[in-house]
Amino acid sequence: MEEKDTHSDGRRVAPWIVFMATIAVIAIVAAFFIVRAKRGGTLPGSGAVQSQQSYTVALTDQPTSLDIRTNDERGVEQALVDNVYETLLTTGDDVSIAANLVARWSETTDGLRYSFILRDGLRFADGSALDASAVVTSLQAIITDHYVGYEDLGDVAQISNPSASQFTITLHKPNPRLLYALTGRAGIVYNIKGAHADGDGYATHTYGSGPFTVDRVDGRSITLSRNADYWGRQASAAHVTLAYYNSDDALADALEHGDADVALPRSAGAAARLAKNESLHVSDGLGMRQTLLALNSAQESPFSDVQVRQSTRYAIDAAEIAKTQPDAAAQLSGPIGRLQPGYTDLNDLFPHDPEKAASMRTYFSYGYFRPFTVLTDEQHRALGEQITATLTDVVSMPATLEVVDTATLTKRVADGDYACALTTLEGADGYMRFVDGSTMFHYQNGEAQRAYNDALAKANYNEYRETMRTFDTVVSQDAASAWLYENKDFVATKASVGGIPAENSSWRLQLAGLTNGVRGN
Repeated sequence: MEEKDTHSDGRRVAPWIVFMATIAVIAIVAAFFIVRAKRGGTLPGSGAVQSQQSYTVALTDQPTSLDIRTNDERGVEQALVDNVYETLLTTGDDVSIAANLVARWSETTDGLRYSFILRDGLRFADGSALDASAVVTSLQAIITDHYVGYEDLGDVAQISNPSASQFTITLHKPNPRLLYALTGRAGIVYNIKGAHADGDGYATHTYGSGPFTVDRVDGRSITLSRNADYWGRQASAAHVTLAYYNSDDALADALEHGDADVALPRSAGAAARLAKNESLHVSDGLGMRQTLLALNSAQESPFSDVQVRQSTRYAIDAAEIAKTQPDAAAQLSGPIGRLQPGYTDLNDLFPHDPEKAASMRTYFSYGYFRPFTVLTDEQHRALGEQITATLTDVVSMPATLEVVDTATLTKRVADGDYACALTTLEGADGYMRFVDGSTMFHYQNGEAQRAYNDALAKANYNEYRETMRTFDTVVSQDAASAWLYENKDFVATKASVGGIPAENSSWRLQLAGLTNGVRGN
């Protein structure tokens, strides 16, 4: 039967014209959805698969409270930020500032006024609008009520919202760390009105905008459920239970026995144990911990002299240590790590040079050194033995190893009760201890303080970050301590489970992509 032409002029349409027209329509529709996705929208039917899958994630360091306004513990940030609460901005490569709830922003050249435009369609978990008015209310509460991170919002003169999608921050004087602050606790947007209506039950409930809500809190677990009203890409998992264990061994047992789908061991030993299991997969990424030989610069310490500190750094083969330690992600040679603004590669400052170290030692009489201990814990015993042998054999220091439990090590280092200590520092602001002469290191350096103050006086974040590289260099050249390496964060999963990035997972555990068949890096 002859096919009828439906066109009004009675002529047949060539097949190639129909084909090209179809391709054009498909291209237009595809372009529309791609643009929408880039703007942060969710493609109809293309969000994460709406499965009813539930997962259990085994962790240590259970938060004592879910009130993230007042609880500064790492555990509560790991559990809730990026999952239940979201920040206005986030960080990108080289700790650059990137969009998050905020789509774009601008700032005046004098650094006194910042304007921000929010993404379209933002909502809190209760369905109410996350607009500029809600952001202003949240920021004002952070400052007025001294929520965790409020200090980073110093010198704010005014916060206003000219429109529902725009808010501005005006400062009394430049704060070049403002944008970076909005990537952290100070940048969390709280549903203040929703919380007030609910009696401010932050200790057991949550009032955020993230892809999950807190469904249940038991004695040893927190259950997160998918936020069906999430403004962005839906979480893959319907439910995620964060189960807390007292030790890495117990955590590893849970994963191996099938009681957990994911585990985050803190130690390299537990990670290595799990990696031997063929039914499991272990990934690692850069973490926010630093391992170093802390040097006490107090007057009564032999390390109060810069040449002693520098000879110590020449004596220790930090590059080899970073290559051979199972928990080492990368060598570190200064107080600022790769996940902090101002990091500089300073590994060439103190190359391993035992001859130079021994030569510098001759400047001091034998009586200058009184017997002292290299303080550490059981976890670092082997490395402590190696470093103690280096100090005695290469630079003839009367050092012996002293091994204590981790809690004692942490307290004694914090109190400055040591000569040198093999320890770890954790968090984004560890470098501050080399600014203020804290009791931890008793370190003071006028040039370093000037570099830090110069950085704070800059008008914008990029200039601040560059000037902090100078601070990093000055402190390292002065050998304020002997930095060794940055630590790994580990994520272990069942072989079929993935989607959790390992990098910085001890602080920001991103669960929205957790699914079967896709592994994080």
